[in-house]
Amino acid sequence: MTEDILLKLQLSLGAISNGMMVYPINFYDDVSSFFKEIELTVEIVKDSSPNTLYLPELSLYVQCISLADYQVMKRNTDTLTWQKQYVEQTAGSKEWIRIWEDIWYNHSEWIKKYFQYRKLGYKSIFARDLRVVPIAKDIANTFLETEHLLGKVQAKSFYGLVVPLHRQFRNISSEYYLGEQKLVGVAAFAKPMLMKEKGFEGKRSGELIRFCSILGTRIVGGLSKMIQYYQQEEKVDNIMTYIDLEWNRGEGYQSIGFQEVQLTKPILYNINDQGDRVICRSWDEATVCTAGNKKLRIYFPEN
Repeated sequence: MTEDILLKLQLSLGAISNGMMVYPINFYDDVSSFFKEIELTVEIVKDSSPNTLYLPELSLYVQCISLADYQVMKRNTDTLTWQKQYVEQTAGSKEWIRIWEDIWYNHSEWIKKYFQYRKLGYKSIFARDLRVVPIAKDIANTFLETEHLLGKVQAKSFYGLVVPLHRQFRNISSEYYLGEQKLVGVAAFAKPMLMKEKGFEGKRSGELIRFCSILGTRIVGGLSKMIQYYQQEEKVDNIMTYIDLEWNRGEGYQSIGFQEVQLTKPILYNINDQGDRVICRSWDEATVCTAGNKKLRIYFPEN
């Protein structure tokens, strides 16, 4: 993290610790100004709290939460109510994204590219032009550090979607290579485990931890291809994954057969001296939190 970003977070945290609503750096205005810079129409949603913007060209609401705002908001609610309110608020036909102040300043480059690509429109890559191959952890994490908001991950198995040589005529762009093959997507899976859940005792379950393509692209059929390959490799009976409610509804996953099985509780964090999130246990002491995750699972028929 740069000294500039750390200073912004420390100033905001200082405003909290003094019990004052002081904004030395106005994060909300920073976000709004960026959208205007890339020529998106910005509408302020007055009946939605806290600061929420609507981007009509993208049919998207963007809710911005500063560290100071959160300290005020959480005094009149609790963890589960916080989640329930967000789930109800985002249940309509329009898409929502929630951006926290620390995430904006720590990952502004990725977030800005994300919205720029959304404005321009995604480039489609078709899974029929790709194949799935196992890849090394360091190759996967180099890809994820740039192309995924949350970056690299600890996992047991990593797989890539590559453009084989006989499909290179498609002119698919990528800065990542496996030999002469272009790498356009990566998935990371945990070690399979035997389930203890009632009704599924002894079933072999996999976990998809990460799946992403190059920022600004959409791999049509890519997730299905990856899931099918992994299932055949590991002979699992089902695969589960978690969807971040603040950035994704999970509709793409559900469209290929994943089913919602649970909403997990919001994760509570403090922010350390480096500006990084560190898990804490108490709602009262939390500096920031998430809206929780949607737990999904896809089941495979028995052979």
